[in-house]
Amino acid sequence: MSELLASAGTLLQQDGIPVADDPIIIGFGAAYLLIVIAIGVWGWMRTDTTSDFLITGKSIGTWVLALTAFSVIQSGFGFVGGPELVYEFGTTALWIFFTAPLGFLLTWVVLAKRMRLLADIRNVLTLPDAMYVRYESDWVRGLSGVAVALGVVAYLAVNLAALQFVMRAIFGIPVLWGLFGGALILLLYSMLGGMIAGVWTDFLQAITMIAGAGFVFAYAMSFGGGMENISQNLATADPNLVSPFGALGGATTAVLVGLAWWILFSVGAAGQPHLITKFYMSRNLTILKWGAPIAAISYAISSLIAFSAGLSMRAMVEAGQREAKFSASEVGPVFVLDHTGSVIAGLILAALLAAIMSTSDSFLNIGAAAISRDIPRSLGKPITDTKTELRVTQGALAGLTVLSTGVVYYSDALVGILGAISWGFFAAAFVPIVVFGLNWKGATKEGAIAALVVGMTFNIVYNVIPEAAAITGTEWLNEAVMAVYPYPPAVPAEAISLLVTIVVFVFVSIATQRGRELPADLHPLFER
Repeated sequence: MSELLASAGTLLQQDGIPVADDPIIIGFGAAYLLIVIAIGVWGWMRTDTTSDFLITGKSIGTWVLALTAFSVIQSGFGFVGGPELVYEFGTTALWIFFTAPLGFLLTWVVLAKRMRLLADIRNVLTLPDAMYVRYESDWVRGLSGVAVALGVVAYLAVNLAALQFVMRAIFGIPVLWGLFGGALILLLYSMLGGMIAGVWTDFLQAITMIAGAGFVFAYAMSFGGGMENISQNLATADPNLVSPFGALGGATTAVLVGLAWWILFSVGAAGQPHLITKFYMSRNLTILKWGAPIAAISYAISSLIAFSAGLSMRAMVEAGQREAKFSASEVGPVFVLDHTGSVIAGLILAALLAAIMSTSDSFLNIGAAAISRDIPRSLGKPITDTKTELRVTQGALAGLTVLSTGVVYYSDALVGILGAISWGFFAAAFVPIVVFGLNWKGATKEGAIAALVVGMTFNIVYNVIPEAAAITGTEWLNEAVMAVYPYPPAVPAEAISLLVTIVVFVFVSIATQRGRELPADLHPLFER
């Protein structure tokens, strides 16, 4: 994986994005920032308890739930990381964007009702809360909290990496200023509003992004000369760019990568804490019915941005119609600024700014809750005063923001690749213990502990250590790790980790069942 990151990485200080001197675009960006901060202040006024801060008091309806669920997954990864991967590797990335809608449907079927029932039965607020209730184990709660906190740092880094480019695209400031300034604004917004602010900002930007995706697709097809012309230009440069499995590695590797991403982004959706904890927030069980198709269709429409902008820009470069003075990470913002009108560009970039803010807010909330609530409780030292717990949660936001900003500053990884790594970390840690745990009475705490340990260890060894080796220049460490990886480096280790942890979870659970009985109040979770 580190070889892929090194070859595709982009320097933090690259300035391929045009300087935004259009007052309309700047005006949209400034207005959206003010709206986001205003929503944050409004959320702060409505936040009195940790329950308000983390799950909005179970108060949102079908459309808000569905659009929030879709937008929290899409955000900066979809607009910056998506076009980046499509531009760099062609149709390989479509295995992510054509698969993710299936992930929403699967997640709703296997978890929506159960997660919402659990919120009523035991008044849980976080995912580790739910896992403690299901397995009655402080070890499971504590390891779940650690997994959430670690995954949040990587996921937040994805959005901050995207934010630096969006800030430059809108305001014309250096990328470095965009990173630090954006992180500061994000921290202020998150400490003020909590999940209430994030949900309504998600809803606002989701509507804008869906509309903007249609415009970007039309512009991309127009400037690229239509899909047939785009395909011909790409095939002339490299037939693999438009092959069924794309251009990431050789023929066999490309197939493995496509299948791995298919598994990771369909099954793995059900392990994303920032998605599945949204089910706690629904007003009641009846409004969950139509959430899945709304979220899936919305994601599919918004993915047109990545698909069309990435392929069109690569086709224009290969045909000599424009110079590649930008990095792959800058493809999305550059296309919008260069090839759409001021109003469309302003709307899309401003909506993306809001998306990154609200999605990052979700990550910060679940990560801070893991630090202030879940891990202390697993150690038998809970914070009993709700006001104090809320303040400690807000204080943890600052530490996570600083740490994630440091990851972006020192890492050269592509936004899209970093997003896949963080997605895979959560998938490996939580798909087995949540999906199987809430659908199979035979799941045991020993199986959950084994799956969490194996999932985190696998991802740290094959993703974190190689990335750290690339940053520190200790290539021998990366070579030592990859020497025991049985697949080509381009094949995502996070997908292999997901499959391994599922097998470990099932095997250990079967071996340790010993006739255990569930608490009586949890039986409704397993009723069809």
